[in-house]
Amino acid sequence: MNNNYSLYLIKSTLCFVVFILIFQNFAFSQKGKNGVDNFSQQNFKAAIDDLKPLLKKDSLNAENNYKLGICYLNTNIDKSLAIKYLEVASKQTKIDGTIWFDLGRAYLLNYKFEDAINAFKKFKSTPEVKDDPYMPSTRMIEMCENAVELMKKPINVSFKNLGIEINSAFPDFGAYVPTDESFIVYSSKRPGNSGGLQDFDGFTTSDILYSTQKNDKWLKGKSLGININSPLVEETAGLSADGNNIFVFVDNAEGLNDIFISNRKGKTFQKSVSLGPMINGSEVESSAALFPDGKTLIFSSDRAENNYGGKDLYISNKLPSGEWGKPVNLGDVINTKYDEDFPYLASDGKTLYFASQGHNSMGGFDYFKSVWDEKANSWSDAMNLGYPLNTTDDEKTISFSASGRYAYISALRKEGFGDMDIYRVTFNDIAPLYTVIKGVLLNKDSSNVFEIKPVAIDSVAIKDSINLAKEQKNKSTNKKNVPKKVEVKVEKPVVESKPVIQLSIINKITQKIVGVYTPNNITGKFTIILLPGEYSLVCESNKYQKYTEDITIREEGVGNNEMSKTIFLNQNAEIKK
Repeated sequence: MNNNYSLYLIKSTLCFVVFILIFQNFAFSQKGKNGVDNFSQQNFKAAIDDLKPLLKKDSLNAENNYKLGICYLNTNIDKSLAIKYLEVASKQTKIDGTIWFDLGRAYLLNYKFEDAINAFKKFKSTPEVKDDPYMPSTRMIEMCENAVELMKKPINVSFKNLGIEINSAFPDFGAYVPTDESFIVYSSKRPGNSGGLQDFDGFTTSDILYSTQKNDKWLKGKSLGININSPLVEETAGLSADGNNIFVFVDNAEGLNDIFISNRKGKTFQKSVSLGPMINGSEVESSAALFPDGKTLIFSSDRAENNYGGKDLYISNKLPSGEWGKPVNLGDVINTKYDEDFPYLASDGKTLYFASQGHNSMGGFDYFKSVWDEKANSWSDAMNLGYPLNTTDDEKTISFSASGRYAYISALRKEGFGDMDIYRVTFNDIAPLYTVIKGVLLNKDSSNVFEIKPVAIDSVAIKDSINLAKEQKNKSTNKKNVPKKVEVKVEKPVVESKPVIQLSIINKITQKIVGVYTPNNITGKFTIILLPGEYSLVCESNKYQKYTEDITIREEGVGNNEMSKTIFLNQNAEIKK
């Protein structure tokens, strides 16, 4: 099953156990067609179909309204529907106070912060309940307040869904790319995965998929195969910045809630193996990040030793034997009494991104950033990456291009395909990298378009002129009429003028000219510098036919890019005559 069930999900089940005792007199059967109580098994997606017919018979049934609200709260169908059903249940005279916690959660997820705070306060004031790690109402109020503050200063980001080749109507999540964005690995719970087994949540057990780009478009995601996937659970748990090492969370026959690693060889990832006993214990280890030198590892674990609470991030160094050494907790600058998970190290080897339910999270897991200070020998204070990258729901995995302008995340958004989808995020305040196009203009026969070809002198005509002069001399009888010398006048050859050539770059979206360029009139070479985008290159000349070509410029993520281009021009018809 998924390794990241939150405390909230556990809490919902515990709440229901208490709640059901109050409404034990209701006799409706809530089992599905297969006789399984989907709600109790946390298959909330299937439980929705079980509960809807029951509410048609009795729309005010508190128990079924409560259950249906919990179902919508813990699925990605439409979390706003949870409010409707939980509000109905909360108006019953005999009501357990725990419902106010769930209703507060529903309000928080739907950005109704004032209502959420009031609901959490009602929960705290209910005599029969108490604030505990499973129902931390005080913390939830803090999250509401954090959300209000973070939303006052939104960051400038935009989101692009990677499309149907990567995403599906089922959960697609845990996306990682190397810094050059040459490929992507991600988890998916879609039909057709290895074994086709159903997980507890009603979806197929997760597999890891892989895709590359062709002509700047992602190809259809495909399974990484039996070296990585099995009929049980495998999820992406991290990727090194160079893309040569993938970390895999496994809950299968080989490992129980452990982290495995697979090394890339050519285009293939090798058989994944355990990170060893120092990393994997009897607890849950769910994600990892590797420093660029490959000798240091950061990973998440809920082990009791040196733990601040929940999952913490730990660091381990590789020993001369190749095994990983004893882990050390990263400390309270990073870790809190809540969960920290999904570390990601930027290619600079000192910038750490991670997900946390602590610090100033605005709801569930948020993305945070910390930078290692070599002089101080410590991590900087965790900084929330901001709204709308972070939301009132969970944000977990993130990976970046080399420039930091682009990131890959999984998110639940209105424009998605039905569940969690993979998105490419653009941080618009980070300047995009330029692409330099170095090109040359040539004739169709590969000769220089500016090469001057003088008109050939007619040698036959010159020879005829000389012969005519000799004949005139021989015919002359009068010596004084004989010219002293014969002059043959030969005019200079006609030299053709150089062509006039101009290159224009037009933005295909705005149809505006973004630049006009003149090639070197000796070599025919030209240089064009462009930002990422879709363009048309138009070459016009008084002696050559018009040439047009579409150009797509994208940031590859590794330094400033350079392209080579050779353009062959055809002469105008009238010039060819």
